[in-house]
Amino acid sequence: MRYADCGSETHHERAFCEYMEQELNAMGIAFERQLLDSQVVTDGWNILAKIPGQSDKKPLLFVLHLDTVAPGSQVKSYVKDGKIYSAGNSVLGADGKLAIALVMEALAELKEKKEAFRPVELLFTVCQELGSHGAKFADYSHVESEEALIPDHYITGEILLCTPSRHFIHVELMGQGAHVIRKNEPGVNALAAAVEILHQIPMGQVDENLRINVFDLVSLSPSNAVPGHARFDMEIRTFGSEKWEQVSADMFRIMEDTAKRTGCRCNISTECDFPESDFSVNEDMLKRLENIYASVGIPMKRTRSFGVMDATCTQQIGIRSIPIGLSIYHSHSAGEYVVIEEMENMLQLIKQILKEF
Repeated sequence: MRYADCGSETHHERAFCEYMEQELNAMGIAFERQLLDSQVVTDGWNILAKIPGQSDKKPLLFVLHLDTVAPGSQVKSYVKDGKIYSAGNSVLGADGKLAIALVMEALAELKEKKEAFRPVELLFTVCQELGSHGAKFADYSHVESEEALIPDHYITGEILLCTPSRHFIHVELMGQGAHVIRKNEPGVNALAAAVEILHQIPMGQVDENLRINVFDLVSLSPSNAVPGHARFDMEIRTFGSEKWEQVSADMFRIMEDTAKRTGCRCNISTECDFPESDFSVNEDMLKRLENIYASVGIPMKRTRSFGVMDATCTQQIGIRSIPIGLSIYHSHSAGEYVVIEEMENMLQLIKQILKEF
């Protein structure tokens, strides 16, 4: 709960970065501060910590994100009916901080009891929630681990085998501004063209391999003028390259045809900031995890998620990675909570991973 109450919305993680450095110091854990360049907009930094363990084993990396979604700057956690909530209109911040709390507590208990465990590296990252920027621009030159676990899913027992690619489409429509009272110069309404385009696009959970979200529809003009300019952005998450090729072709056709018919010019650009990630290639890691989950009485389920996460970054640079789940309810909302009894089970799981994985 101490972690939850230290606000760390994306871009504003400084206070929690400092708090975690105090925690690491108190536990006698060596760490280095990784300052990030201007590509990452934050007042905080990444932290790489190293905990020695059994000399005959290679280190295991945990990637843990420090930031939370908004609103999360004024968190006041409390306990009710065996659950931890946040008072008021704030998220609890368990997405990120639950994993940090469990890993830190597991390490503290193992160290106190002098139980043997594998060497551990902890990479605390900033700005995960808006695109894993901290993980993308982290300095991995001092990371020795060849394997990583990333606890950033919401159901204990679920192990992610794959995550989607994430694409953005940026659309700009140029019409012709005009005064609304001029009959002979009616103008070309770019906002109306944008709305017509959006009316033709499916949104939300379109099918099992496709999610589409439209955001930042902007058209600024005086109240007495036909809008001559409009723009909007789309985020598209897909499984399978064929799905992206099909969807993008459909989107381009809709936009270009509608722009032409309404008399607008249309500029379209795309970018991909996350490739699709396949973690199932790490089958030996999955089998070892399966044995550990069974040993603590938690059924392991192999699944997939539409989330994008730091695991993609570590997997891309050659650190074999597996995203794992820890139970959080109504994540990213003011109704977010965790169940204390389930946290005990999750803690046993993390301790067993540290000892046996």
